[in-house]
Amino acid sequence: MSGNEGEDIGPEVVLQYGEITEDDLGLVADDIQQLVVAPTDWTISVLVDLLRKRKIDLQPNYQRRVAWDEGKMSRFIESLFMRLPVPQIVLAEMRPGVFAVIDGKQRINSLARFCLDDKAPLRLGGCEYRADLNNNTYDDLQAIPALEPSVDAFQNHTVRTVVVKNWKSDSLLYLLFLRLNQNSVTLSPQELRRALYPGKFMDWLDDKTAQSAAMKSVFKKVPDFRMRDMEVATRFLGFHRFTDLYEGNMKKFLNETSQRLSENFDAQLGQLEHDWMQLEDGMSLASTIFGKDAFKSRQDGKYQRSPNRAVIDIMAYYFADPAVRAAIPDDKKPAIRAAFEDLCDNNAKFLQALQTSTKTTKATSQRFHDWGDALRKVIGAVVREFPLARNP
Repeated sequence: MSGNEGEDIGPEVVLQYGEITEDDLGLVADDIQQLVVAPTDWTISVLVDLLRKRKIDLQPNYQRRVAWDEGKMSRFIESLFMRLPVPQIVLAEMRPGVFAVIDGKQRINSLARFCLDDKAPLRLGGCEYRADLNNNTYDDLQAIPALEPSVDAFQNHTVRTVVVKNWKSDSLLYLLFLRLNQNSVTLSPQELRRALYPGKFMDWLDDKTAQSAAMKSVFKKVPDFRMRDMEVATRFLGFHRFTDLYEGNMKKFLNETSQRLSENFDAQLGQLEHDWMQLEDGMSLASTIFGKDAFKSRQDGKYQRSPNRAVIDIMAYYFADPAVRAAIPDDKKPAIRAAFEDLCDNNAKFLQALQTSTKTTKATSQRFHDWGDALRKVIGAVVREFPLARNP
């Protein structure tokens, strides 16, 4: 598993975006020994009841960011009606009786959509072996007397559920997250961060990114089903407000940013709304200057195929400053583009800071300061100094 956080966000939405590694976690063996892992078999009825009572946290508007289409959901539900074994679900006990999903989110989403969604319930389709289920919702099936035994069997079917308790650090949950996904497509850590810091800030961030024109300029589809749009926004807010917290560990930095913005959220809302408007305007300016090449790195004289997270960082940070935007009239926009191209084409350290080992303090300082210096040469002293020390 690569530790490179300079991975591009491909047009198909490359899943290793925002990747973290076990080296970032700072765990020792004693930390892991305290963990309690309790495997059990919960029935579908128990899982649905926990979802109904909001004891399993799916977050508001969870339907926005589902990865499975209705066909996959239907096949999963059909498997349960057929009493086939399905992969285990892993939950972390956040407090007594309240759980966050560590693994199995799409299966849990499917159950919630099928059994509990009053507004847009899942209507089964494409069931190959239980064609009698097709074109029916859960309520429909419960109203068919001939299917009563099947519904009872579905409700009583057990799913292996592993509950993780007594974890002292969120790093332990990230370790589980990484190990569970090491043989599959790597998921975005923002999904776990969303579960670790629930509340008004995350709900606000979810709403903002889901409606964001800026995020639509980066991601093929918004809201992004792996929440990487939320991670891009958290990165901006972190570098914009808490640069002093950055020590080369992106996971820790984004967690601390999320925690600080979750605390006393109501008191911070006005400033956050202002910051968000600046982000939207800043990313809009970048799109105007660079067009289809916005937020992309450049190598060997050519822009890369996909947007790059490190480029998003530096463009969003400086262009979100209204003084910088005001100093870039239309006739200076070609010079801004040329300055970035010159950096990519002629400054090997800058390019390296965009593409490899991007999370180190040295690489982070390099790319922010180099781009700030380049802007300063074009538009003058209005460009503020990036707070992270030069050449740390």
